[in-house]
Amino acid sequence: MPDLRLTLAQAIRAERSRLKLTQDQLADAVGVERHVITSIEAGQRRIGMDEAPAICRALGVTLDRLYIDADADDRDALGL
Repeated sequence: MPDLRLTLAQAIRAERSRLKLTQDQLADAVGVERHVITSIEAGQRRIGMDEAPAICRALGVTLDRLYIDADADDRDALGL
């Protein structure tokens, strides 16, 4: 079963790259320091529930889109 943190990290990195945003630009849009985005994208830091909406807004995606590659049972458990 894929690790949800890594699934989310890969999705955030992919969406940021798709939008051609730097980590600094995403961090500014979310209202955090760049090292926070770096840690999230590396799968080293969990995203707080208060940060998730800001990240989704900055990337222009919904949370279920970021978890699209997650295990089906995990998606169901999250209501996605």
